[in-house]
Amino acid sequence: MCFMPPASPGGQFSEHVFKALQLDSKSPEDPATVEPCVTVLRKLRSQFYIGLTNEAQGHMFRQLVLLFRNNNGDIQSATRDALLRLTIASSTVGEMLYLVLKEDSLVVVSAHGKKKKKSAENPKSGYDLASTGEQTVYFLCSLLDVLLLKKDIPNRQFIVGPLFKLLGKAFSDEWIRDVPTQDEKWLQTSGVPQSKSTAIFYIQQTLLLVLDDIFNSSMNENSPLKDGIVDEIDIKLLVDCAHLTKNGAIRNHVFTLLSTVAKLVPNRILEHIVDILTVIGESAVSQIDSHSQHVFEDLISAVVPCWLSKTNNTEELLQIFINILPEITEHRRLSIVVFLLRILGESDNLASLVVLLFHSLVSSKGLSCLTQTYTSDSLLYSARQDWEYSFAIQICGQYSCLIWLPSLLKVLQLMSLNDLSQELFMQLVFTMDFVLHKLQDPEFALKLESRENSDSIQRKLGELVEQVVFLLQVVDNRRKKIGISVTSWKEFKACVQSILKIITMSMMPNTCFEYITKLLRNADITVRKKALEILCETAKEHVSVKSKRKEKRELDPKSNSNELHLDDISLKSFQKMCAEIVQIVDGSMDESNASLKLAALSTLDILAQRFSSNHSVFGMCLASVTKGICSENMAFSSSCLKTTGTLVNVLGLKALAELPCMMENVIKKSREISEGSNFKSGSAECTSILHSILLTLEAVVEKLGGFLNPYLGDLIELMVLHPAYVLTSDQKLKTRADLVRKLLTDKISVRLTIQPLLKIYSGAVKSGDSSLVIAFQMLADLVSKMDRTTVSGSYAKIFYQCMVGLDLRRQQPVTVQTINVVEKSVIDTIVSLTMKLSENMFKPLFAKSIEWAEAEFEDVAGSGTGNIDRAISFYSLVNKLVENHRSLFVPYFKYLVKGCEQLLGDPADFTASNLVRKKKKAKAQGDGNLGTSVLSHKSWHLRALILSSLHKCFLHDTGRQKFLDSSNFQVLLKPIVSQLVIEPPTSIDENPDVPSVKEVDDLLVICIGQMAVTAGTDLLWKPLNHEVLMQTRSEKIHARVLGLRIVKQFLDNLKEEYLVLLPETIPFLGELLEDVEVPVKSLAQDIVKEMESMSGESLREYL
Repeated sequence: MCFMPPASPGGQFSEHVFKALQLDSKSPEDPATVEPCVTVLRKLRSQFYIGLTNEAQGHMFRQLVLLFRNNNGDIQSATRDALLRLTIASSTVGEMLYLVLKEDSLVVVSAHGKKKKKSAENPKSGYDLASTGEQTVYFLCSLLDVLLLKKDIPNRQFIVGPLFKLLGKAFSDEWIRDVPTQDEKWLQTSGVPQSKSTAIFYIQQTLLLVLDDIFNSSMNENSPLKDGIVDEIDIKLLVDCAHLTKNGAIRNHVFTLLSTVAKLVPNRILEHIVDILTVIGESAVSQIDSHSQHVFEDLISAVVPCWLSKTNNTEELLQIFINILPEITEHRRLSIVVFLLRILGESDNLASLVVLLFHSLVSSKGLSCLTQTYTSDSLLYSARQDWEYSFAIQICGQYSCLIWLPSLLKVLQLMSLNDLSQELFMQLVFTMDFVLHKLQDPEFALKLESRENSDSIQRKLGELVEQVVFLLQVVDNRRKKIGISVTSWKEFKACVQSILKIITMSMMPNTCFEYITKLLRNADITVRKKALEILCETAKEHVSVKSKRKEKRELDPKSNSNELHLDDISLKSFQKMCAEIVQIVDGSMDESNASLKLAALSTLDILAQRFSSNHSVFGMCLASVTKGICSENMAFSSSCLKTTGTLVNVLGLKALAELPCMMENVIKKSREISEGSNFKSGSAECTSILHSILLTLEAVVEKLGGFLNPYLGDLIELMVLHPAYVLTSDQKLKTRADLVRKLLTDKISVRLTIQPLLKIYSGAVKSGDSSLVIAFQMLADLVSKMDRTTVSGSYAKIFYQCMVGLDLRRQQPVTVQTINVVEKSVIDTIVSLTMKLSENMFKPLFAKSIEWAEAEFEDVAGSGTGNIDRAISFYSLVNKLVENHRSLFVPYFKYLVKGCEQLLGDPADFTASNLVRKKKKAKAQGDGNLGTSVLSHKSWHLRALILSSLHKCFLHDTGRQKFLDSSNFQVLLKPIVSQLVIEPPTSIDENPDVPSVKEVDDLLVICIGQMAVTAGTDLLWKPLNHEVLMQTRSEKIHARVLGLRIVKQFLDNLKEEYLVLLPETIPFLGELLEDVEVPVKSLAQDIVKEMESMSGESLREYL
């Protein structure tokens, strides 16, 4: 056959062609059958095919479909080529598909006569699939292969409906039920499925491929589907197919088809979007190969936009996937969710995912964990082991902080939209712990250090601070109502504190100040207090970090290590923030905002210390703070005082403009405290405000001392007379008050301070001992700072004031209870003054002091009594002068010899004339007056002072012209030695201000011992030794013991030089060795042994 003539209806040629195409099944390989068939197929052209009737075209197409899977390769190849050449109508294909749909079952009678099931009716007997003996599946497989090959069928979309119906039948129970029971071999032709089960899978797969090819062609040709065709697309069937099949490849084809449909006609997807997403999630559990993942991702890419166009509810979409995530292997979870977020948008939806994860975590744990005996740490540890928490960390780890930081902010914002409940509180607990974990991420720290995208990160950190503070306030307000335990609240608060600390330490100063300012403008007082707390902690922490860094390198000794410096931009933000704080301080005071105002003052105090170089900012703060000093609220007033002190320290001379108001308020407040009837001394509130006043005064005196002249009188009166600063038992308060008094004398000119300090004397006397002591201590400090010019102009006034103070012993005012202490402070002041004086200045003053001491005797001479209080005060002064001036003062004892002689004499012979070389006599009375033979406590005290003064005189009598010459020696010898037999007053132990018997005995021993050393010659030793030995024959055991102690002192001081006195001493020792009193006898034996050791010979034969 050289050519194929055109077909003619009813022509015999067409019959020959059909006959050639029908192969004899009995001899399929017979060349007589094969060759004509191949020849016809090769010559078959579209003109011939088109010329056939519709019925003939159907027969022809059917025959070609059967030959398409023939075992003969030549026939297969020729058939394939013929099909590609022919133009086959979509209606013809549709008729073939409907023929298959009419078949009730997969089982038919084979060509070998097996049992068959016939179709109930065939619309066209010529198209009867069973009449030729071929099986339905064979024909269907071949037909689907042809459709997959023949892509140029006109209007292919018209076969979409039959194909979906056939797909439904392929997945129906009727077809699938026959597979396990009738799985025998089918046709053994190449390319045909070998078993019924694989045949079914093949049909299902090819149907899906053909449909997908049709829809893809429509998209590629930009040819939209007709409305009727769109209605034929059965999305529910595809979802059911994905549910029913256990074959992963089939499910992938279903997903591919769904992806294509979603791109072509998205509206058809919307009705079944939830079902589609559910089956997508289910498939992710079992299909883990790379191809399945690719198909999965394509479907997600196509379906998600449809979902968003329908609901725009990404949370519900994410929830679908979260529900199935636990069943998916860990390594698959991450890739699935990452891809999903890529489609949805990571920036917008990562937060929703985290919220849903923690909601799932709380749901799995249950609310019982809030009431169980969990510690917060164990609860958080348990939560960190759950997959939701771990997965949240993993998913956030896939993104940079530019993504997860805003997302964490959004997480908290989403949670804040709901009313607080126990469930939400648990979510917040886990979320805050998660936020804390992420903020500690090294990647985040490196990002901050690099300063990349700094503005964006800093802005988000500021917003995060706002949100965290807001949530903390919400929980605090409602925690009791919803039953949150105290332990849970404390742990939550601690976590929030850690978050805020990390954030604020990561923020640039400008950003930190900006967002703190926003919080300070919040209407809620709790939020504003929290903002102030954050600011304080941040400032402290920055200083701590800075100090640690500076420890590693050498520091400028003049620099302030606690000071933080700001650039111009940060300084502007700092000023705005401080202005907000000042507004809080200036606001009206009531119970609701008292704690806020205190927090504001505390914050200003800390800021002033940490940012002390920014003077202009704190200058505007001082006026407002100073006004608050006089507030009736004691706590607020105390804080204002403390903060005022800090601001003055920072501003220095720049605080001068506020000095009048400041001092007026401080002094006014001090007087209110002193005079207030409702003020409880010693209370914590009292101590606090007193301490704050001292802090303020310390700063004012330190920085503005040169400008305090108008206020010095009030200041000195406050520091000397105010009982709280004078009589306090609080050691810290006492130390601080001492420091302020020290600053008053150190920092302010003597010229300005001396007069107010002298004027305070009368008030100090009325206030009592402590005020007097403080006044004279301050005067002594002032004297020690005087230069020569100041001394020459002021020493006379100071000396006169001191002599007035020294007369307090005689005056005995009722307010002075411890005269010895007061007198000591007066004497210390006089000694400090004498250290500054020349001899020409000192000598007249000393002469006046002698006149002062003797004046009392002149005043009372006519009454026959003489008071020795001034003598006690005078010799106390002499004792200190010789102690401090040593040998320089020894010559002045020549004016005191006669007085010492008489005062140390027998009380019965005492006359006033010898005290100061007068001729008037008086008797010592038992109450301290002179005239009786009974020694009073005052006389005992006076004798001790004289002995102490003489001992120090002898000790320092080392000049060329010795005071203790033969004349003075003879004058003092008997009065001093006579003290051995003086009986002490009764009840002396009950008077602690008077020296004890032991103290006076010791003084007497060392005085006489030093007298012998200073005399320096045996000519004077002999009378001294004799007088002492004579006292050992006294009837009083006390005198005998003292005599022996003095002899022993001679031995210790004179050593071998005393041996010249042995001849006279031995007889006395012999008598004492026979004394009936054990102490006397024992001491005498010790002396003898020491003498024998010193002389080198035994003295027994002389005793």
